Amino acid sequence: MDRHGKKRHIAEQKKKRIIVFDFYSKMMIKTIKGLQARGVEIVYWADGKREFMDEVSGRRDLFPNTIFHSADDAIAGVPAREIDISMFEPLGSDFIKQFLECELRSLVMMDTIDLTAVTLMKKIHLYNEYLKYWYGVFQTLKPDAIVFYDAPHMAYKHVAHCVAKHLNIRQIILRNTQIGGRLLLVDDTVDFKKIRAKIEDHKGKDFTLDDLNLDVRDYYEKQQRIDRYPFYVRTDNIKKRTYRMSRFLPSGDVIKKNLRNLTFLKTTYLYARMLLMKRSMPSIEPFKRFVWAIKLQEKRWQATRDGFKREYAEHQTQPDYSKKYIYVTLHNQPEASTSSDGDVFVDQILMIDTLSYVLPDDWVIYVKESPLQWYYPRTHKGRFKGYTEEIVRKKNVYVVPTETSTFDLIKNSQAVAAVTGSAVWEAVLRGKPGMVFGYTWYMYCDGVLRVKDFESCKDAIQKIQGGFIPDQQKIINFLKVFDEVSIRGYRDYRFRDGADLNKTFVKDDEENAKNISAALYQELSV
Repeated sequence: MDRHGKKRHIAEQKKKRIIVFDFYSKMMIKTIKGLQARGVEIVYWADGKREFMDEVSGRRDLFPNTIFHSADDAIAGVPAREIDISMFEPLGSDFIKQFLECELRSLVMMDTIDLTAVTLMKKIHLYNEYLKYWYGVFQTLKPDAIVFYDAPHMAYKHVAHCVAKHLNIRQIILRNTQIGGRLLLVDDTVDFKKIRAKIEDHKGKDFTLDDLNLDVRDYYEKQQRIDRYPFYVRTDNIKKRTYRMSRFLPSGDVIKKNLRNLTFLKTTYLYARMLLMKRSMPSIEPFKRFVWAIKLQEKRWQATRDGFKREYAEHQTQPDYSKKYIYVTLHNQPEASTSSDGDVFVDQILMIDTLSYVLPDDWVIYVKESPLQWYYPRTHKGRFKGYTEEIVRKKNVYVVPTETSTFDLIKNSQAVAAVTGSAVWEAVLRGKPGMVFGYTWYMYCDGVLRVKDFESCKDAIQKIQGGFIPDQQKIINFLKVFDEVSIRGYRDYRFRDGADLNKTFVKDDEENAKNISAALYQELSV
């Protein structure tokens, strides 16, 4: 082999081989193309969004050596076409028992997309199929890394995450943050190692706001003077979207517009044809229905959500700000904030029970439901009849109207608690102690008290009783850490359009894709 041949051989040996989950939008496909252009080999890509399937799947000219696996097939336990599962060994008892926590979480995640009342036994069987499949795939393909678009909070992806962890395969997970236009690349859902390491590097140093990049400093200063809900909690668009999903007839405004434009008959024909088309929805078993049947099902699910809303309204009470209280915000479910990041506190009543048990006798707990729980798709899976009754049965626990200002509740509280929610972070920035029961990027910040059981909850309450408040200097120090370990970018169009981005730093989708691709490549190169 000549000198040039040796160089080529060394370069090929060093080429990174990765497995990708999701990255389905055109913008995110560009991100993966950017990795490939840098010499990264995409050996396997699991996804299923229509835009992705049209743009990439089957395009051998774009990704000639990639195995594609649709999400619908992955959910149903159907292997990718190129994978021969007959060669995979059955898993034994000792191996399976190492993943019991993974199994429990996976069964919870399965339930969130179960639209056909699949039996528990079939879910357990499907989980075992996932475990065998991904173990076999990883052992066969031997990837250098696995890249997740988000915290893996669908069952098949969560199993893949657990198996990769077991095999010590490098993982890179893209995570949104509450700071618009900033993302984190992490290797786990429960431990943010880069943040911890950077905190250790900066130990003993104090930073000023001038040490922060402009976008992070701007975010901090706005939090000090402006009370504004995160974009995803502004519910008008959510209500409209949900209404459209279950509505059979177009709105009056749409009808009037088509009459004016002389397009009423054509639009009526197209709309009727659309109702008679078949579409699928993510589910454990295939769920392909006529659009009119899906809309009818959506109406039934909305009726279930409306029942939960009525139950909540029957028990709600106005907060008395003269009392000492802990403000607890509930997450809408199902969502990654609890199913992936919440650990055992995916059962949020367990969090409330723990707080109630250690609460001083003269304190109360004010719980506020997420208004998204009554409008988001699939949230009928996140509550049950009697959910609110179970909450208010606890000692000194009350639910307050969702219209109550979260900022008023923060301002007058002794502390704010949630599994991983934004309200805790907002509270800490406003000088109030926060309590988190799950895992989130800001849990290492001063002012955040981490709770996992009765003892740690008791210690946190005692600390709050003793006058503990967040140290703003330490918060600025933490923001300096965050500034250095995070990257500029947004994960999808929803966060681009609604996250109050500072467009000075991420001007368009093209630049965003380049930023994320470069950051992923740097991570892979470490």
